[in-house]
Amino acid sequence: MSAFLMAGVAASAQASASANAQRIGSVSAKASDAMLKAEGLQVDVEKLFMIAQALWDILKEHHGYTDEDLTARIQAIDLQDGVLDGKVKSPPVVCPSCNRPALRRQSVPQCLYCGETITLSPFHR
Repeated sequence: MSAFLMAGVAASAQASASANAQRIGSVSAKASDAMLKAEGLQVDVEKLFMIAQALWDILKEHHGYTDEDLTARIQAIDLQDGVLDGKVKSPPVVCPSCNRPALRRQSVPQCLYCGETITLSPFHR
């Protein structure tokens, strides 16, 4: 092999190694960011759990509800989609005027067919 060809191969290998190192650094930064977001979500979930427990304790103490009442309500909500699976699935959004399906994710809940404004439940997901 000529010295010129060897220099070209070496330069190409060095450029490829540099590009790979940049990609690895980018992937590593994204993984670190994802870990931080996951930790933040875990803190949020724990805080929401404590809030829910405190509210439930207040309802039991001041209004006489029982754990069985709560369990029955949870199961009823779970079964709203027809499946007892521990998940909540929002029912399809239907326009109150024309009864056509509406898009789930819209910044302004408005029927694409008739233009009617659609009022969503506060728990709509």
